[in-house]
Amino acid sequence: METAKNWFGRMPAKGLALASMLVFCSSSLQATDGHFLHGAGPVNEAMGGADTGICLDATGSIAWNPACTTQFEGRRFEFHATGFAAWRDLSSTVNANAFGPGVPGATLQGTTASHRDASVMPGVAFVYHRLGSSTAYHFAMLAVSGFGVDYDQNTNFSNPILTAQPPNGFGFGKIRSNYSLLEVPIGFSRVLTERLSAGFSVAPSLSMLQVIPAPFAAPVTAGSTMPYYLSAGNNAPAIGVGATAGLHYEINHRFGVGLSYHTPVWFQEFTWKRKDLSGASHNMKFQMNLPQVLSMGVGISPSKKTRVGADVRWFNYANTVGFAKSGFNPDGSVAGFGWNNIWAVGGGVQQQVARRTKLIAGYNYSQNPVPAKYAFLNTPAPAIVQHHVSGGLVQTLHSGWEVNATFYHAFRNSLTGPWLSPQGAIPGTSVTSRMSENSLTVGLARSF
Repeated sequence: METAKNWFGRMPAKGLALASMLVFCSSSLQATDGHFLHGAGPVNEAMGGADTGICLDATGSIAWNPACTTQFEGRRFEFHATGFAAWRDLSSTVNANAFGPGVPGATLQGTTASHRDASVMPGVAFVYHRLGSSTAYHFAMLAVSGFGVDYDQNTNFSNPILTAQPPNGFGFGKIRSNYSLLEVPIGFSRVLTERLSAGFSVAPSLSMLQVIPAPFAAPVTAGSTMPYYLSAGNNAPAIGVGATAGLHYEINHRFGVGLSYHTPVWFQEFTWKRKDLSGASHNMKFQMNLPQVLSMGVGISPSKKTRVGADVRWFNYANTVGFAKSGFNPDGSVAGFGWNNIWAVGGGVQQQVARRTKLIAGYNYSQNPVPAKYAFLNTPAPAIVQHHVSGGLVQTLHSGWEVNATFYHAFRNSLTGPWLSPQGAIPGTSVTSRMSENSLTVGLARSF
């Protein structure tokens, strides 16, 4: 019997090392179900994120229901790279005297596009299930969530929110954010009965965050006549850990159901040391966990050539550190993003159209976690798209390798709300974030 050390040692080590470097060095991804990707890997993305009950590939199974990894025999290796092209812009309006006398013009309004339009994130997955064994082992590195914008500072009051911070303006100045999160689920699954399997993963995680300016820290006045926010300009890391447990039950050879629970990922605080205009140093801290997720799914096989899957997920943002609180603290810092809990649904169909070719089509819908009244606080994190359509191809080569490709489009959505201050909404103001996205994922897979 092979030991875990033996099969792990045979994994493509160079490929894993390269993927790790790319994940840590890449720009942040743009997420679609809240700040989560709606799917993991090309097959799962094409299926609208559905895999909790249908167990189509190793990447999607490890991400959403580790019990599904018992469905694979031998060794299964998957690698993918996902490219994102997001379109984001930010508009704002200020009517005369909203901030008192001295603001030029009667009404200021304008729109600015973000420069951060593209990013690439890789991922890998590996399953080992020895033929005849009731236990399977799995490992993956997955980019699961993120956000990012880059709006230039405005110098002529044509987009008020991007004017300089006080005393030279009344906006945020340049707005830049970069957040990414990598999970490394490691675990096992076991066949409990002829029809029931259970799985478990522990998921060490790493997240990186940059925010300019950083309103989660109290504003300072040193070197200025009015308070201003410092910038968390470098990508600060935070280490965390979470876990996933799942069940998969085959009612018969045509119908299966799955259930999984992903705990919160509890992170350390991000920390930055920055200097104010007078040269004095300040230690800034912020904590942002990943919310717990409950997934339920079904898988149907009407024929040998057709697979249908559908998932429903619940994301608990309202009780997650960094997202739960809203508004301002007594010291003038922002308490949190103020997100709501959301539901997401996704489904897809995989159809074998030739001996070595399968086509996939899917759809995903998620509720918007950002309340309109907090649009102002969420300008660095516009996680507002809701409708996504996807299509994919699985082509098996004569060598046994599978080539996978998936494209999805997240339709344009917008969110509008008032400017906020510690005293509440500011009359005569508005801010609007808009976002849409295209994504292309290409992958290689092999069972051996």
